[in-house]
Amino acid sequence: MPLTMYYKNGMIRKTRCHIPDDLVPTLYQIHDNASFPQLTWLIDNLYESPQIEPATARALADEMVAFERLILSLHLPFPRVPLQTLQDFFAKAARDQRTIYSSSD
Repeated sequence: MPLTMYYKNGMIRKTRCHIPDDLVPTLYQIHDNASFPQLTWLIDNLYESPQIEPATARALADEMVAFERLILSLHLPFPRVPLQTLQDFFAKAARDQRTIYSSSD
């Protein structure tokens, strides 16, 4: 059950992003890690259709970068493109001061 996230980009347009089910185990590796409080919050609320405010989106974008660096430092395989897509989505929403809405399928 993937999570679909979007923010309004004008009156009609929406910018969308998905967290596929196969990415959840990768994200869960940092669950309850004090260095990643916003990602832990996102994981805990993944299927409750959370709303993400711009400040939280900025923190999530920053934590995604730190998470990628951690995985690279440990020389572990990971889905680089989906993680970078999420980081970019959160960073753009924060930059544009957009609230992210979500729904799980």
